[in-house]
Amino acid sequence: MSRIPAPWMPAVPMKRIICHWTAGTNKANDVDKKAYHILIEGDGSLVRGKPTISANSGSLKDGYAAHTLNCNTDSIGVSLCGMAGAIEAPFKPGPYPITKPQWAVFIDVVAELASHYDIPVTPKTILFHAEVEPNLGIKQRNKWDITRLPFDLSLITAAAVGNLMRSSVAAQLKSQVVVLEPIPVGAIAVTTSIVKTRSTKDGPDTGSIPANVNVEVAVVDGMLIRVETPAGYLVWADRTAFKMVDGPQVETNTKADSLRDVVTSLRSLAEQIEAAIA
Repeated sequence: MSRIPAPWMPAVPMKRIICHWTAGTNKANDVDKKAYHILIEGDGSLVRGKPTISANSGSLKDGYAAHTLNCNTDSIGVSLCGMAGAIEAPFKPGPYPITKPQWAVFIDVVAELASHYDIPVTPKTILFHAEVEPNLGIKQRNKWDITRLPFDLSLITAAAVGNLMRSSVAAQLKSQVVVLEPIPVGAIAVTTSIVKTRSTKDGPDTGSIPANVNVEVAVVDGMLIRVETPAGYLVWADRTAFKMVDGPQVETNTKADSLRDVVTSLRSLAEQIEAAIA
């Protein structure tokens, strides 16, 4: 199940995910929204930060998310809302601790970002703010998010919490692996459900295509495709919402597809009839 809306994940190169807590309440405030790309509130709700991920891709653009000192380029900033008033040693979580259910949503979010941006799960590519200095050698200002978890006091160091996070993300990615049949340009694909569409890759939703509608694929860009609808409109949509029914041959091993077999048989029959008439 996708938790992150597609427009929140523009098709740009990103190298790492740096994770934080806001050191505020369990709700995202305006300051929090300026600092991070995605925030997870105490009840598990997702909040989109004001900067777009694309602002941190390559050369930093105006309004980028300044979540990590000297390490914002190509870095996605994700933050758990909470931990205001927390004390590292002796550890006290304060009145707004991050919770286990909140953490579970956070793992889903990081796994989805890692999958979408093809970011490997390593201590240098998916890490907490407290790991930036030891793992990347970039000096920070005594940040300790996250060295302690209120719901698991057995974890004490940044490395211990970071390793738990990475192992959880890796397990989530393994469980979510979906093998998608390639859809080449020029193919005819069918919508497997109601599909939200937008006029540009990074734009807001502008409409939808009903289920079981055939469209022609004009552009393939990672997990997004641009399709021509029966009405003649060109729109962008999530690749996972389509299944190819006819199109150019692709060199891949795929499972048998009864619908495609029917289409292939009909095309062959039509060619035979045309040849007989000629």
